[in-house]
Amino acid sequence: MKVVVDENEVTWLQHPDRRSADLIRPGDTPAHAGLSLGVAEYTSTEFGELQRHDDQEAVYCVSGRGVIRVGDQEYEIYPGRAFYVGRAVPHATRRTGPEPVKVVYVHAPD
Repeated sequence: MKVVVDENEVTWLQHPDRRSADLIRPGDTPAHAGLSLGVAEYTSTEFGELQRHDDQEAVYCVSGRGVIRVGDQEYEIYPGRAFYVGRAVPHATRRTGPEPVKVVYVHAPD
């Protein structure tokens, strides 16, 4: 099992509004109980399809500027801001600046 994962050595998934890569996942690392960690870069200036997950999620912005929609609310997202997204809460992010909004996300069971 891996205990060190480099984001430059994983396969990124391409979506219409973003690209993302899971870094720490059960089965690949010693993570257990549904814990996972990854990175995403939101490139679109429009919200993509709303995401919903069966688990809870924390999102931390590391670069770029944009807007994140969590449920019915919209918030500015920029470096240093963190957000909690509850189980099954619809959410999406879009960029408002010239660079993608890069976030680190963690999924964990309730």
